[in-house]
Amino acid sequence: MAWGRLRRDNAGVSEENVETVRAFYEQTARGDFSSLADMGDDFVLLTSPELPDAGTYRGAAARRWVEAWVESFEALTVEATEIVGSGERVFLGVLQRGRPSGSERTVEGRWWGVYTFRDGEAVQFQLFPDRTEALEAAGLAA
Repeated sequence: MAWGRLRRDNAGVSEENVETVRAFYEQTARGDFSSLADMGDDFVLLTSPELPDAGTYRGAAARRWVEAWVESFEALTVEATEIVGSGERVFLGVLQRGRPSGSERTVEGRWWGVYTFRDGEAVQFQLFPDRTEALEAAGLAA
């Protein structure tokens, strides 16, 4: 399953978008990030301001940012803890575990994000440090 080229046959169907995201994170939960190479040229990544080199990245720049993040860890896994569809958007909670390169300690982080789908393809991912902000961005705030 490709990050940025997450595709389903029936565009706009929330449950299919959820299943696409779920399949991708089943792969990353095993530490397999090989599909990052398939990130589309139009895919947009908006990172959280709390992260190093935070900003908005498109296509090859998004690919490089994510690959650099993954490569900065040893034995990294990213597991989905929540996935909720909302039309063309999918809310995601993740638990990241890994050992930063050169460190003896394993660290954990919880993040939240929102994928935006268009015509069955993930076209954007926005990362948040706060669950409430991500729910609002996905149109799921109470």
